[in-house]
Amino acid sequence: MTFYKIIISIWLSLLCIASSHAEPAYNDIQLLINQEQFNKALTHTEDQLASNKSDIKLQFMKGLILTRLDRFSEAEQVFIQLTTNNPDLPEPYNNLAVVYAAQGKYVEAEAALKNAINTHPSYATAHENLGDIYAKMASRAYNQALELDTSNRTAREKLSLVNELISAPPKTIITNKEELAVPVKTEVVATNTQQAEVTSPEPEKENVEEVIAQNRIDVDSAVKNWVNAWSAQDVKTYLASYAQEFVPPNQLSRKEWEKDRYIRSAKPSYIKVTLSGVKINLHGKDYAEIKFTQSYQSNTYSDKVKKELLMRKVSDKWLITKEITR
Repeated sequence: MTFYKIIISIWLSLLCIASSHAEPAYNDIQLLINQEQFNKALTHTEDQLASNKSDIKLQFMKGLILTRLDRFSEAEQVFIQLTTNNPDLPEPYNNLAVVYAAQGKYVEAEAALKNAINTHPSYATAHENLGDIYAKMASRAYNQALELDTSNRTAREKLSLVNELISAPPKTIITNKEELAVPVKTEVVATNTQQAEVTSPEPEKENVEEVIAQNRIDVDSAVKNWVNAWSAQDVKTYLASYAQEFVPPNQLSRKEWEKDRYIRSAKPSYIKVTLSGVKINLHGKDYAEIKFTQSYQSNTYSDKVKKELLMRKVSDKWLITKEITR
């Protein structure tokens, strides 16, 4: 997901809607998911759905697998259909919110979570996820305020507090209890951290501001190095900009993707990549979201797309963990 992103958590309790006669199939699919064999899990799920299209749990599992494959638009359609057919169940709305959030559709995610709460007012997960959505939206607003006024000390301090709450790594986990988790820092310590930041003496606040400012500079430099290496057709340096957890597009293996990048880079006689409207949103000390418009030109091809990078700080180096083209 990407991840992205990816800043809310979701827990699915599906046993109440499972069909007992299909339990062996569920177990087989869950095993494949646990082994991260998502394509095989998807094929198995779709085979089962071919003979039992109304099985809600299989539909849920298909949505989860598509989410793990970062096929968010398809997962979105699965969960929309589930909410339409099962308007009294909070889980489909909750999952839909996860997919919306992964695509940066926070207004839609907010609406989906409110629907989940309306169907089940005591559904604690939806309330918690809604808080995470508001935290993310606040982070974006404070970042925008700082872009308009870099001297706004109040906005900078508020941003550092919000970022502490949403600084968990962007990963997805499905447990043996058939629960899906998308990144969020949900421990009580998050609240304690916020309180500690609020009451910290002035020197520590200054240090936080210095770290944020330096991270913003380092992220900007890392993005420029990535673009310059691409334009220079320096594939080795270009590939070094990607973290080990980066998942290549089109279901390619890392080795296949790297080979493809060498081939694509060697074909044109020149490549020129430029970025405009670059916006950097920092999430905690080690994560960043970068949005921009990318213009690509070569002697054989040209295009202009909106793109988003998710980056993680690894051993003092900012690396790309996810690349999304809108």
